[in-house]
Amino acid sequence: MSYLTICPNKIIFIMRMIKYLKVIIALFFFESLFISFVFSQDKHGYITKLGTNLFYREVRDANRTVLNMSEIRPVTTGMDGLTVTFYFTANLSKATKPLKLLSFTNSTEDKSYIDFFYDNGTMTVHRKYAPGSEYYYDYHLYDPMFTVDSGAVMWEVHIFFTGYFFWIETRDTRGIANNRWHAPLFIGIDSPPRFSFMNDFLNRSSQAKLIFGDPNPLTTFTMPEEIGIYEFKYSELRSRLNNEFSKDN
Repeated sequence: MSYLTICPNKIIFIMRMIKYLKVIIALFFFESLFISFVFSQDKHGYITKLGTNLFYREVRDANRTVLNMSEIRPVTTGMDGLTVTFYFTANLSKATKPLKLLSFTNSTEDKSYIDFFYDNGTMTVHRKYAPGSEYYYDYHLYDPMFTVDSGAVMWEVHIFFTGYFFWIETRDTRGIANNRWHAPLFIGIDSPPRFSFMNDFLNRSSQAKLIFGDPNPLTTFTMPEEIGIYEFKYSELRSRLNNEFSKDN
């Protein structure tokens, strides 16, 4: 007679993963409802207001830049969100694999817990079960966030983030009007109840870091102009977005 032996640690891990997936499925459900009723049609002329600036740096190429949150100015009491802004120039028609734009980490890049990628005209968010974990899921935005043309084009990207929410805005710098794309994600940088990374960002911990760019891009890729950090309050942002995107288009 043979017996199947399963390590208790593996059983615990599997149970945690099942619980984690249940949370993800619930978030996806509520997100789909919110998007269908509020963001059923993007408004390409809408400019999401930035809050108070906490950090600004002009750069020739920010690719591989590490920004430690201890470098930013103190966050105003009551603010619970931050916005990271940057530019990138790439020939997207030649991007045959996902192009990494930004990593969130409390250590090194290989220990990141969330990565943002350009991926086939939109974005994919690569979220790990734990920092540096081999277990992860990819959240792929189905709405377009970029236009794919031949030749190198510069794009501006604003990522508003809290522990439980992202709001992404992209801008084609070639245009003057109706040149922005938007998307909400009802996940944030936290992974409750195990990790609360947002507190480290708001408290300017030396462990909280942003790493810009891709170490091995397969196409022309630079991150010129500037990088910045701004603060905001989630309830105010949510109210503005609800008011704006629930209007008749």
